[in-house]
Amino acid sequence: MFRRPVLIKAALLEIIITKRFSRCSARIYGDYMNTLNRVTIFFGLFVISACGGGGGGGGSSDSGMGYGSGSSNTAPVITNSSFNISVVENQTSAFTITATDANGDSLTYSIGGTDASLFQVSSSGVVTFITAPDFENPSDADANNVYLLTASVSDGSASDTESFTVTVTNDTSDDITTQGFDGTVLAMGPVQSATVCIEVNSGTCNGSQFNTTSAQDGTFSLTVDAGTTGVIRSEGGFDPVTNLQFEDSDSLALSQPVSDQNFLVTPLSTMLNEYNSTDYGTLKTKLGIDSNFMIRFDNPFSNLTSTAYNKAAVVYTQTVIMFDLLKALNPNPTSNSNVYKFTESILNRTGSETSLGDTTFIKDFLTNLDDGFSPSSQQLIDLSSGISAYMQKVYADSSNSLSHFTSSGVTELATLMESVMNGTASTSELDKLTFETINWINENTAWSGGTITDNESSLKTTNYSLSNNGSSNYIVDNINASSTEFIIYVKEGDVIQFDAAGSVTSNHPFKMSTVQNATSSDAGMIGTAEGWNENTLTLTVSANTPDTIYPYCDFHSGMYTNGKIVKVTSYDMSKIDITSVSSALQVKGTVSSGPFKGASGYTYKVYLTSQGGSEHTHEFYEYPGLTFYMTADQGYHGSMNTSGDEMFKPKSHYSAADEGGGNTGY
Repeated sequence: MFRRPVLIKAALLEIIITKRFSRCSARIYGDYMNTLNRVTIFFGLFVISACGGGGGGGGSSDSGMGYGSGSSNTAPVITNSSFNISVVENQTSAFTITATDANGDSLTYSIGGTDASLFQVSSSGVVTFITAPDFENPSDADANNVYLLTASVSDGSASDTESFTVTVTNDTSDDITTQGFDGTVLAMGPVQSATVCIEVNSGTCNGSQFNTTSAQDGTFSLTVDAGTTGVIRSEGGFDPVTNLQFEDSDSLALSQPVSDQNFLVTPLSTMLNEYNSTDYGTLKTKLGIDSNFMIRFDNPFSNLTSTAYNKAAVVYTQTVIMFDLLKALNPNPTSNSNVYKFTESILNRTGSETSLGDTTFIKDFLTNLDDGFSPSSQQLIDLSSGISAYMQKVYADSSNSLSHFTSSGVTELATLMESVMNGTASTSELDKLTFETINWINENTAWSGGTITDNESSLKTTNYSLSNNGSSNYIVDNINASSTEFIIYVKEGDVIQFDAAGSVTSNHPFKMSTVQNATSSDAGMIGTAEGWNENTLTLTVSANTPDTIYPYCDFHSGMYTNGKIVKVTSYDMSKIDITSVSSALQVKGTVSSGPFKGASGYTYKVYLTSQGGSEHTHEFYEYPGLTFYMTADQGYHGSMNTSGDEMFKPKSHYSAADEGGGNTGY
């Protein structure tokens, strides 16, 4: 009950003392501020005792009821010249807390603050990192290499605290040297938002340390540690034209990249990577790609007006479609990958055929695809004819047709081919795919912005080899044009190119006439007005081109006695007979048209009947009523009995004298 009066008295005393005894009160006031929370009501008495009541000043030493042994305490002071410290990475040293104490008391040091857990302090005030800091991998709270902490010093009763920053700087001597892999991901055009990496685990980006993402135009820039090698792989992404999404399993790859070069990651680079080969030259030869085209560096989509680039762009697209078809048809290969087997079939095929739409190639490839993939004979026919028909319609132009072909190929076509294998395919739909491919594509594709058109305009030129057997006869594509009635059918817009060997034209001038087995004196000779260029041996078919033309030698008669060129205008597709026939020889397959040669690209199902003899007649129902010869030395026949059920692909078309047996198709 006495506390309040005493406190008031003490306060009054403090005021009096402060005014009257300045020398003494200054010291006592400081002590008061340091110990205010610990003193009791008797502080007032302590003041009176220490300063002698209201009288004159005290002596130089204190006496009476002082703290400790009778003397007053002064708080220690941190005296560091700077509180912003800079240290180089990879060392533990930070700074030393320097401090003074007027009383000479023993001092203790401590640290706190945001990043205090990363430091330790010794008994003498030396502050060090527990773990040497790494500039490239900062461990401070906000990861900016500026570490925040407080340092305190205490004499046991009083203390001083200051805030410090420790900035870690870079030691460039330990910096990792980097290199760049730059390039573009291409499929049927640029692939956007694909994950691009240096693969660690074969065939995937999983676990890769180095990753980036492709831009809208397919470009990427991948920075890696110097000396890093391996396969560049892309996963996923989408086609920015059609928004067709690719799964991560739809990956592309490039082996043996070199830093600071712009590479292309494409279906063809993927094929060689899977096959563990770098033989780009052979691959280009087998695909009919110009030898000067660089698969690793030339973007085919950058110049579709170039023949070489256009061809490569089509092949890229066909390959993407085939990759997806194989994944659908054979999802779990038992030995080697589908891409490996596809590449192997391309590199190992013989002959000069280079089309990925070649029916015989597709059939043979599917036959030997995998031990676990064993389609029946009929399934092989449906698969090879359907895939071939689709592949041959693929073309490249400025309207992004390749994106649309891919979109339809990896969805609708893949679905239909799967149904062939599970026995649910519609015969009518298969026939439409084979015979009316463009209509099938447009009916079964959901993209907007127009329709796919036929690529006939790009298939106008057909080359025929031309040589001679002395002055006896010309030889056209290895056919005796004197003894065999070799007929070449053309339509307006077609271009027929005769490739002459050796001295054919100088010794046997090759000319055209409307008169059979003509001579130079005949009035039926045709020239540039009718589309015939004698210098280049090229016939460009126009409205002025006669309906029937007979090649001849200007020097020797009888060299092209039975052959001719016939211009047709139209034919009735409804007359195509797709009903199997029975005979000693039954060969099912495809034949290409436009203008009526295998390399030209139009595919239809045909049935052939044996007529006997080494040079025998087969009836083609590609164009109703036309009858063609196939000589025994052509090597394009299938088996001689129904059990083989082989595919048929002619090199060229040629007919008997009776052009239709009464069934005109034109």
